Parts: sequence; structure tokens; C-alpha cells
Amino acid sequence: MRKIFLCSILLAESFVSALAGGLVTNTNHSASFLRNPARMASLELDAVYYNPAGVAFMKKGFHIGLNNQSAFQNRDITATIQDNMFVPTTAMQNSLYEGTIVSPVIPSIHFAYVSDRWSISSHFGVPGGGGKLDYANGLPMFDVMVRQMIYGNVYGALMGGGASQATAATQAYQMAGAADVNSSFSGQTYLFGWQVGGSYKLTDNLSAYAGARLLMAKSKYEGSVYYALNGQENNMDLLAEQTGFGIAPIVGIDYKLDRLNLAVKYEFGSNIEVENSTSKFPEQFDGVAALARFKDGVKSQSDQPALLTAGAAYDLTRALKLSTGMHYYFDKNVNYNGLENEINSNTVEYMLGAEYALCQKLTLSAGVQFTNYEVTDNYNSNTGFMVSNYSLGGGLKYSPTENLDLNLGVLWTNFDDYSKTANYNGIGMLEQYDRRSTAAGIGAAWSF
Repeated sequence: MRKIFLCSILLAESFVSALAGGLVTNTNHSASFLRNPARMASLELDAVYYNPAGVAFMKKGFHIGLNNQSAFQNRDITATIQDNMFVPTTAMQNSLYEGTIVSPVIPSIHFAYVSDRWSISSHFGVPGGGGKLDYANGLPMFDVMVRQMIYGNVYGALMGGGASQATAATQAYQMAGAADVNSSFSGQTYLFGWQVGGSYKLTDNLSAYAGARLLMAKSKYEGSVYYALNGQENNMDLLAEQTGFGIAPIVGIDYKLDRLNLAVKYEFGSNIEVENSTSKFPEQFDGVAALARFKDGVKSQSDQPALLTAGAAYDLTRALKLSTGMHYYFDKNVNYNGLENEINSNTVEYMLGAEYALCQKLTLSAGVQFTNYEVTDNYNSNTGFMVSNYSLGGGLKYSPTENLDLNLGVLWTNFDDYSKTANYNGIGMLEQYDRRSTAAGIGAAWSF
């Protein structure tokens, strides 16, 4: 039973998933995105990330942008044990396990230099992960499997002492329910990205871009379970860190005609090999094959999928701009250490947005994003669950001078209801998942 418990802890590689975007990809890289997610055809400074080919159509000169976002998430699980032979149902009835993410600092930096034909640009951000997820009172899968382990230990001891099978089963069942079990778990994941590239005006209306992003992955997972039985206290602990890097080439095109702008970008997938630095790992499990890739020094995959984006923006009037866009993530083509087999189809997102200039200095904007995940129940677990959702964004741009823009944005995400019945070695458990997310950001862009 202990082996199963530790397998579940260590399968938490996707514990902290994307704040906005695909299964493992973040696309919120500016305060402007939060106020209007349809940025795929942007010709403002955040085009450095969303539409790098469009940088060629920006005003000539230097452009520098600084952004910070703060993200707040709740990922709660309500669990109920079903009738079984190992653990009394009274041990877990509508038990709430609360998970929280507080990420006050998610930075992004944009830079561009625009000349007559050539332009160069660079972006630094967090295209994956972006925070620390804490379950202070643990996870239901941990609690139920520890109680099942207690059942097995007590049952074996009683049978070894000469008790009848019925007596051993009854007493083990009662003690599994009466045991004091406490656990905690946290996961922290950051994927830092530095993008560099150049764009070129092929004609007065058409530009192209080529570049690449260097990706640096860093993750940390901590787990602890305490249980007491008949005055005997026990602890099981895990502390593992992972680091790695990869490179993703990027290409794009932009077509601008009067009031209409069209853009397409393709980011190649990145093969990221991470290496473990594990300081807490019980020696008694050194021979467990399922855990071998999590030992100290062992390498595994943490790949990023290819991403295709397309967008359009149209100036309906001098004051009103409409925009739309699409993200398509090639999730099924990457190595998620087996989880890719639990993905039914690639993730797709659609965006709509509008901006209205109240005056020369103040612009209001709003937008919506729809994200559709097609994954099986086996993909979703206590340590990571992805649920289809929609996001509503709003905010403003204030331009105190001709060369300075200040952006404020808020993005609220509503997730679909999701529940499943899990099976933990013969113990059925109804799990109801609830996820809520809010992100706020501020940014400044200078031109000179």
C-alpha cells in the first residue's frame, strides 16, 4: 500500500498547470491580454509575444514594456468514500480539501526595435507553471490509501497472531477508520522563457518573423503524511526538485491592409528533459520500478507542445476596434510521461474582444476566451485536473503622453463542474472538483 501512495505523490508533475492557456502552456503575457484576450493580431508592444511578425508595422524606434500579473486560484476537492471492505464510509463523507494558489509576481518584459524593413524583438515571461499550489490539509487520495495501508498492516498482524479471518477483517476495518491521518502537499512549477527574433517587411502589407524561445524549467514538490494508531506515530515525506531546459523555434506572418490586420504564428514543440534532485525519498522503496524515474539524478520528460495561433483585428470606426483569435495546442504529439494517451483531442481556444477609445488618452476594452479540454477521467486526478472553461476580461489603457501607455486588466475564469468516481485499490471514491481563478495585471510601455 505504501508503494501505491508514493506513486500517487510523485505523479504530480502537472500539479501546477497553466494559469491561462493549454494543458501546460500559459498565454497570459501582458496586462493587455487580461483586458482583452484576443491579442493574436495585436500591433501594440505585446505583439512581441502574440504576433511577432506584426512588430514590423509598429512605429519606428525603440519600445520597452514591463508587465506584472498577480494570479489567485482555488482548486477544491470534495470526497466521499463509497461502501468497501477496507475503510468505513464514515471516515470520509463530503470531506473538503482546499487547494490555493497565490502568485503575486508573474513578470513579463517586451522589447522591440523597429526600422524601415527590419525589426528585432525580445520577450521574457513564464510560458508554463507560474505559482505554488498548496493543499494544507492534504488530498483525499492520500488519506484513503493510508487508511487502506493501515487495514493491511493490522489485518496481517492479527492473522499472524492466530486470529480468525472474520475477526481480523472486522478489527482492521474499525482501526482503519479510527486512525488519525493528516497530510499536506504542495507543488511549485515555473517554466521561464526568453524569446528572441526578427521580422522583415516583405511588402508594404506583408511581414514575416523567425525566432526562438529558450525554456528553463524548475519544479519543486513536497509531500508529508502523518498517521497515528494505538499511540504509535508514523511519517512519510517527499522532497523533490526538477530542472531542465529546451528550445522552441517560432515563425509567423502578418498581413495588414488599411483597417484590417491578419496574423498567424506557429511555435514548434520543445523537448524538455528534467533532472531530479531528490533529498527525501524512503530507502525502502529503492527497488520500486514505478518510482525509479523520480530518484535523485534520474531524468524524465516535461515537454511543451507546439502551438498554432491565428488572429484578426478590424478598426470598425476610428474609436472602435474588434478582434478575434484562436489557439490550437498539439498536446497529443508530445511526451507527458504517458498522460498523452489520456488526451482525446488537442486543446483549442477561441477569443473575441473589443476596444473603444473614449478619448485620445483613454481606451476601454473587454473580451472573452473559451477553452475546451478533451481529456479522460484518468488524466484528471487530485494532483492535477484540467476542466473546460470560459474567461471574461476587462480593463483600460491610459496614455498620459504620446510615448507612454499604461495598461490595467482583470481576467476572471469560470470552470465547468466536474466529478468522477475514482478507484483506489478496491475503494471507490466520489470526487467533486471545483476550480476558480482570477488574475489582475498592470503594465507600462515606452516608445522612443
